[in-house]
Amino acid sequence: MARDLATPPLAGTTFRLRGYDLIQHSRATCRSRPFRSVNQLMLVTRSQHFGPTRVAALAVVSTCAWLTLILLPYEVSTLSVGYHVGVAAAGWITGAELLALACAASCLGQTIAFRDKRRLTILGGVIALAATVGCLLTDHIVLIVALRLLFGVGTGMIAAATNALPALYHAPKRLFAYMQLALGLVFGVTLFAVGAVESIAGRDAVFFVELVLLMTLGSASLLLPQGVVSQLPSSSARITSRPPEGVASSLAALGLMWISQAALWAFAAEAGAAAGIEPDSLVRWLGIAGFTAPIGGAAAAALGERRGYAAPLVVGYAAQIVVALAMYCSFSRGFYIAGAFVNNMTTTFTTPYLMGMLATLDRTGRAAALGGGAVNFGCAVGPALGATLVSAQSVAPIGIASTIIFSVSLGLGLSSLRNLSARSLRSEAER
Repeated sequence: MARDLATPPLAGTTFRLRGYDLIQHSRATCRSRPFRSVNQLMLVTRSQHFGPTRVAALAVVSTCAWLTLILLPYEVSTLSVGYHVGVAAAGWITGAELLALACAASCLGQTIAFRDKRRLTILGGVIALAATVGCLLTDHIVLIVALRLLFGVGTGMIAAATNALPALYHAPKRLFAYMQLALGLVFGVTLFAVGAVESIAGRDAVFFVELVLLMTLGSASLLLPQGVVSQLPSSSARITSRPPEGVASSLAALGLMWISQAALWAFAAEAGAAAGIEPDSLVRWLGIAGFTAPIGGAAAAALGERRGYAAPLVVGYAAQIVVALAMYCSFSRGFYIAGAFVNNMTTTFTTPYLMGMLATLDRTGRAAALGGGAVNFGCAVGPALGATLVSAQSVAPIGIASTIIFSVSLGLGLSSLRNLSARSLRSEAER
């Protein structure tokens, strides 16, 4: 190697060491310490470097981890009407599916740094694909429930791997924005696809659409990098079991935000009816609103970090609060439709900044992988919270509770951001 590791390299400089590239991920320099944290310094193979093809592949295949949430209202309807289990039971089944996803992502997130993320994504896709085929071949509700849980485990594996990979990218927030942009596109297309397929496939339309999406989008997993932290930079390096400061509050902020969003999405039909919108018109408006989701991801990718993290987070959360009040507390057709159009883009705008903070705080990818679990824990809790708050007289309690939760989530996000700023200042002082 051209220079000794004890000499602080310039930020972004790459070195060759025993067939590996030593990449300085931090903006600050790395000085000699008793231990070197892998959060700032990691060894990855050249095959793991991101080019345009791999960035696009990651953005595409990451959407498979969101299929349960995308199809949540349709799956509830299919289970409650098509399989005659009732709305409440269908809600619990989908909640358990999201919980299985979250548990799988969280368990794998603990050791994700040393796992082959391409292989993990492929395996998760195969499991989810097998579960979907099983749902198409059986009418027994007990088997359907078991297969939906298995589907959650498979998509949880995809979530853990795809959320961890951006930590190895030089601009993780931008890559998360690309992933949210792809999610927005898939979200809009999927909503229309289910409606079109229902006339052909009947109650199995949801499972058929899942099958097609897993076979098409999931095939991009073959192009992913392995993303393995092959070895530690030196004998004095270590990966600590305790997450860096700020990670816990970022995870809490992400989970709370998605609790509110899941509650708002799960009861969007009831809120629309309360606003005086006819069922057929409501389906049409929500379908059109689905295509606004890519706008948020595109805006986050274009803005990048030019305005830092604080200002975009405040704007994103403020918009979500206004949306919750417009859709659930105004009881106005116009305000509801406007809120539905804005709602999807606010989520895809805010999520990349929270996930980017996790990836920056912990460069091993563990925190970002746990972020996928936090999102789906939130998605599992949200509908249950909404069911507890909704009443025959009004849906307003859901909007009010979501507003409060959004506010708490913003506070936690800004608190985590202070930890990130303090780390940058310490790094600058050590330069």
